[in-house]
Amino acid sequence: MQSRIARTAESLFVAKGFEETTVDEIAAAVGMSQRSFFRYFASKDEVVLDSLARLGEDMAERLTERPRDEPEWDSLRRSFDPIVERYTDPGHREHDAALQRIVECSPRLFAAYLGRLDRLQRTLADRLVARAADRTGCEPDALLLRATVGGAFACLHATMLHAVADPEAFARCLDRTMAALRPAAA
Repeated sequence: MQSRIARTAESLFVAKGFEETTVDEIAAAVGMSQRSFFRYFASKDEVVLDSLARLGEDMAERLTERPRDEPEWDSLRRSFDPIVERYTDPGHREHDAALQRIVECSPRLFAAYLGRLDRLQRTLADRLVARAADRTGCEPDALLLRATVGGAFACLHATMLHAVADPEAFARCLDRTMAALRPAAA
């Protein structure tokens, strides 16, 4: 039901605009009361941000599944595969681009988006720290691992901006960018 509500709300946001769409309209479109809507989402903002949360969970899971002895940079690249998969699928790409436009047009949503993006980066860095500590038995340099995650996300962001003109080249551009900026120790 939650994904049905999210899909319906996202369609309304794209058609009418985020600010112009009310929770009552979303609830009516899925055949429920406003009260029922709030059992699934705390606000309409959460509907938009929910897809980022799910994507972040997928990325964290992919990172966790990577081999312990794999270089962190390579594991981060593989953790971006859910984004690569979405970006190379025309339906997902158009949907995600519409949601991104909604987020970017709302200062409140954009601030919340940046907060979630920071939490995702912290989550990935924490997992890398735990993995390195487990692998070596020593306390790893958390600062460098956090910077490594930030650098990988910078590669991802640059690729997303560049690949708008050629979505089919997304994975190739990401690989090229990450290869060029690969940390010396990775």
